[in-house]
Amino acid sequence: MNKHLISPLLLTLFLQGCGGSSSSTPPEPPEPVEYNFSLTSQLTNDCGIDSAFTDVELLLQDEAWQTLEVYQPDESGVISFVTENEFINYTLVAKNQQGSEVEGLNVVSFYQASSATPSHYQAQFDNVVDNPSSCECVTQDLNLAHAPLAMERSVTSSASIDEWVSIDESNTLFKGVTVCRAIDGSWPLHSFSVEGLGLNQRLIAAGSFFDLNAEANSESDWSLFATLPATSYQLTPPYQELSSVQLIDGEQHFPMQVAEGEQSLLIFDNHINTFKSYYQSQASVTFPLIDSIKESAVSKNIHRVTSTEAQTSIDVKASAYKPNFDYPTFEEIKGDGSYNYGTVAGFPMAIINFTFTGLSMPVKWTFYGPEKGELAISVPLTGYADIIDIRTRKEAIDVRLVKSLDTNNYHDYIKHYQGNSSANMTSDFAKEMTSAELDRKFY
Repeated sequence: MNKHLISPLLLTLFLQGCGGSSSSTPPEPPEPVEYNFSLTSQLTNDCGIDSAFTDVELLLQDEAWQTLEVYQPDESGVISFVTENEFINYTLVAKNQQGSEVEGLNVVSFYQASSATPSHYQAQFDNVVDNPSSCECVTQDLNLAHAPLAMERSVTSSASIDEWVSIDESNTLFKGVTVCRAIDGSWPLHSFSVEGLGLNQRLIAAGSFFDLNAEANSESDWSLFATLPATSYQLTPPYQELSSVQLIDGEQHFPMQVAEGEQSLLIFDNHINTFKSYYQSQASVTFPLIDSIKESAVSKNIHRVTSTEAQTSIDVKASAYKPNFDYPTFEEIKGDGSYNYGTVAGFPMAIINFTFTGLSMPVKWTFYGPEKGELAISVPLTGYADIIDIRTRKEAIDVRLVKSLDTNNYHDYIKHYQGNSSANMTSDFAKEMTSAELDRKFY
């Protein structure tokens, strides 16, 4: 036997005796990662001033939509908590009221929302909006003088108006124009336009921006001359239903639209604010499905493009193929609250909106989730189970399957919608989007 050779067993025992084995000191478990979730709930008044909205609560839920915790906002309208989960399910329940409607509930659920993304809820409750103390509003009639047009015409206004009247071929009266500003602030930019047949029987449009800072305190009717001519853009076949609007500092101006088959669209593309304008155009193809005394159903393909170039925007085309919804039974949503829109391929997110009828108060419930899964309404909603559940009669079900050409990652979608999506219309995510939609109403 070679005295220089040591058996593996003896070597192992020797190393263990000397503390050479790492098995006796297990590794330290990793420190848990904590995420600070924060959601801001707010109202916005007629002047664009935000205030806290506290008639809302957040239900933190597990994978099966069972409630884990219920959170209330602080006096600033902020709901916050710490979680070790990077992605969470939650449902917001907020009081809701618009115009002359009675008070109701707006329920919004998010599947696998990002815990680290600042979230936003834009409330709608007109009866408690604080206009008088922070807002100054003026209501006046405005006469728009323009090139001669036939009496049959259409108008646009970024301001609120009661109605409009054709005075003669060269004057259109906007009645009850209401404009608002923050106390001691500047009056916002507003636009007015008119479209109709000119003397040559061709469709033309004229418009202008109004300097309210110079004339807002005038006791007589406001006067404005439409100095801006619109450019006629030729559309490319197939000629689909098309709408277009300009976004300037986040506000909409000069909305224009043409019906299916129209071959041109008028756009105001040369004015003092052109340098900061985005042109947002949307093409759509509509497929009527059901029209009966009990139910109506319509599906649509939508394609929307937002660009600093007008031509790029209006070149948008929606798919001409009918979305593959389960017509005529529409059994994508099951009685147990599970759903599957996977047959309408290529859409990472489903936005499903329920409007309910026959309740003690109006209720709307909007769900944001992937193409298939479990709806939040599949289980009783803590604190509201006596008002609404999955068996409650629906007045309408609206389904919107969406795709951004910027990403196919579901988490990019949920981050966009749990944030202030209405304020991010020019982001890379929102600049080009397609959707397949199904609108059903029950009678």
